[in-house]
Amino acid sequence: MIRHVAALATALLCALAPTAPATAQDWPAGTVRLIMPVAAGGPMDLPARLLADRLAAQTRGTFILEHRGGAGGSIAAQMVVQAPADGSTFLFTTSSLAAAPAFYPKLGFDPRQALVPISLITETPNCLIVRAGHPIRDMADLIAKARAQPGRYTFGSGGVGTLNHLAGELLKKMAGIDLLHVPFRGVSLGMTALYAGDLDMIFSSAIEGLAHSRDGRARVLGVGTPARLPELPDTPAIAELLPGYVATNWYGLFAPRGLPGSVLSRLSSEIARMRDDPTLTQRTASAGLTMILSPPETLRAKLESEIPRWQRIVQDLGLKPE
Repeated sequence: MIRHVAALATALLCALAPTAPATAQDWPAGTVRLIMPVAAGGPMDLPARLLADRLAAQTRGTFILEHRGGAGGSIAAQMVVQAPADGSTFLFTTSSLAAAPAFYPKLGFDPRQALVPISLITETPNCLIVRAGHPIRDMADLIAKARAQPGRYTFGSGGVGTLNHLAGELLKKMAGIDLLHVPFRGVSLGMTALYAGDLDMIFSSAIEGLAHSRDGRARVLGVGTPARLPELPDTPAIAELLPGYVATNWYGLFAPRGLPGSVLSRLSSEIARMRDDPTLTQRTASAGLTMILSPPETLRAKLESEIPRWQRIVQDLGLKPE
């Protein structure tokens, strides 16, 4: 009896003891989740899948994408903030993370404190897209028609507070026009509405813009970069009509605060191995992406600079969560 009680006590103590932190040698020990703030099938899937597949090949681990859309990406971010910092859960997100504190005052966490930057993976411009048969011909035509009929035209985005939503609000402000915002739980759902004729236009990344314009289903009216894209030489930058207009997006990888330094170093070195891969570079460039695969410091600096920038923009635009 005494022996049985002692064994039970030992087992209980082992169960309550803190789990040893992951090390570079044993990571990844199990399935690694990349939590994404959008519905499946959107433009984020390409870079996220490329990253997950390459990490799986290099580490012989299992990496999966898990889509959790909603609240401008805040639901996915909150999941990762609350996840164990053991190298099993990461956040693959957009620059909407930098706008979240301004757009959602009751967010409940500061991304700069609650998340560990891993790598700035890619950058891509926003594009303003219409379906191929839409009567709006170009940016000048859009501005003229929207001024003549305030509130008549709709624009979609991947959700309230996302960067493609803010790109549309910035366009409205700078052009002096009134467009009705229609948010979706991911750009892929918005594209479906666009082709169904339920939406006039949508802001999305160059991944969607290039893919849908090349197959003839859509037209790109303008891009959010300061200059035209080499892949779309006949499509103007919106800044050509509205000087100073810039709306670009980035995708970054984050971990929960407390990630062991050995795992961060291992992951950073695995990402660094990808930088000189010409196949990876070519595949992403053809989709309108600039592959960066930076060290953690670059993503940290990007987040630190963009949070106050988007706070100013959201305040200037007078935006509030819908």
